[in-house]
Amino acid sequence: MDDDVSSRQGTRHAGRLNQFLAAPRRAVWTMAAPMMAGMAVHTLYMIADTAFIGSLGTEALAAATFVGPVFFLMVALTMGLSTAVTALVAQAVGRQDAAGADQVAGTAMSFGIVVGLGMALLGLSMGPTLLTHLGASGQNAALAWEYFQIICLVVPLFFVSSVFRSVLTGEGNARTPMMVLAGTTVLNIVLDAVFILVLDLGLRGAALATGASVLVSLSTFAYLILKRRTTYVRFRLANMAPSRPVLSRILALAAPTAGGMAVMSVGGLLLNRLLAGFGEISVAAYGAASKVDMIVALPIMGLAGASVSVVGMFAGAGRVDLVRSTALYTYRWALLLATMIGVSSYLGSSAILGIFTAEAEAIAIGHTYLGFMVFAYPMMAFGMASGRLLQGTGHGLPSLVITSFRVLIVGIPLAYMAVLLLDAPIEAVWASVLTGGLCSTVLSVWWVRRLIWLADPTVRAVDRTMD
Repeated sequence: MDDDVSSRQGTRHAGRLNQFLAAPRRAVWTMAAPMMAGMAVHTLYMIADTAFIGSLGTEALAAATFVGPVFFLMVALTMGLSTAVTALVAQAVGRQDAAGADQVAGTAMSFGIVVGLGMALLGLSMGPTLLTHLGASGQNAALAWEYFQIICLVVPLFFVSSVFRSVLTGEGNARTPMMVLAGTTVLNIVLDAVFILVLDLGLRGAALATGASVLVSLSTFAYLILKRRTTYVRFRLANMAPSRPVLSRILALAAPTAGGMAVMSVGGLLLNRLLAGFGEISVAAYGAASKVDMIVALPIMGLAGASVSVVGMFAGAGRVDLVRSTALYTYRWALLLATMIGVSSYLGSSAILGIFTAEAEAIAIGHTYLGFMVFAYPMMAFGMASGRLLQGTGHGLPSLVITSFRVLIVGIPLAYMAVLLLDAPIEAVWASVLTGGLCSTVLSVWWVRRLIWLADPTVRAVDRTMD
């Protein structure tokens, strides 16, 4: 171990670790509040970006939609990688293992670059064929290819930026990533307006705006981490050679997270197909109501995401007591937020749904859906928090199984059986979704009790065998 690593183990970031250990509840909100704000800003960007693309006409909006599944795959992979890096860096900070943190960062960066470049090359070489298989044709296919080419070039930058961001989050610094995200989101919206409305670059302009904002985000993180060296982690060429044990740990956490997002995507597609049998208005109603789902989920996602860093540090420090008390505190607030926001959304559902649709029948269907979801939201919050808490202690598989159980094993099959075999009304679909949430909650309780309360939740995190 060189002098730099040794000094970092004794000094750098010890202050933040000690602060978190001394005030664990404050630590949760120190991480959660910026994450919630960042997610809210990103949601506003998605709405604005869709509006700008929509201003180009139906063909442009359809073309961007065809690229959507591929873009979602990229987001799923980067989110999986980010969650893994955040958890493993947090554990290394908790056990004051600077060398281990450096190895995680170096291996993750190499892996991210390889995957990003691989996706970019695959997209550029097979893009037209892929878009055709996704349903694009004629002018839509041409527009989608213009957009997709630029997005492919941006993919490697997106992965690198994601690793930098997750390193900061793993160190207990959620404020800086949020500020960078907010700044580049505003930049993206401004560039959308300039490239699309002023320079008349069409759909290509939207892709260029996204690329420019990702480049600025990457440059900012690189300056803070590589130039100013304000972080605990040091990126060294020696650590860029992937370590097999570290890569295994990263994949053990990243793959289930990405898989969970894919499960939710598939579940959404299957649910839309089933609802289509009830008519276009039912699909529109669910589309509008699902926006309310997003409103409820955002703060829960921020709180659950914060638990990865905080619990990871406590686990790395060997503090079983703080891991368990933080888990209980996270559950309490997740359930409270889900209940409060869910009930408020239901009571104001007519006004909220009216923002997305003017159809009285669609609003009525959406109102009924939200009546079922008032009971599902707390269960969703419990499952989401459980998955993230277990990831923080080094267990990635439970989050995938919990999500799969809720969506593909119980919820969606039950809905199809009710509608196709029993000719049940649309309310049976909502009841099936609720049942899936109930079953996954029972599974979450079992898994958390087994891995956090009946076993030592710090075992994986305190393991220094990283090479």
